[in-house]
Amino acid sequence: MSDSDALWELAAGHGGVYRLELPVKTGPPVEAMLAEAGYRVAVGGEGSRTRGFYAALRAGLGLPEWTGSNLDALWDVLTDLREPTALVWRGADSYAVARPQRWSQLLEVLTERSTQDPPFAVVLA
Repeated sequence: MSDSDALWELAAGHGGVYRLELPVKTGPPVEAMLAEAGYRVAVGGEGSRTRGFYAALRAGLGLPEWTGSNLDALWDVLTDLREPTALVWRGADSYAVARPQRWSQLLEVLTERSTQDPPFAVVLA
């Protein structure tokens, strides 16, 4: 799927996992486009640490600090979402290289949630 096709899907409110190859400075930031399309947007920071992923998710979704940092807690949080939500994960490739097994597990949970309502989209940028 091309970047423009992925952006159209996102703008139409479709959940899913999308990889965008757009340069950071091309057009409006993907976060702004998602917010315009009605998504609540959480931005995951760059880095190769699992702890950093969960911290960014907590901050982006406004979750309490005591929210668990494991796959079960992630699933619980994601299935509790009541509005269209998008996770923009910049630097996901760094995480995937540093932690391939954990990456596979996280991606499985994120992908499964993206098939449910309300829409949930993951943008790997």
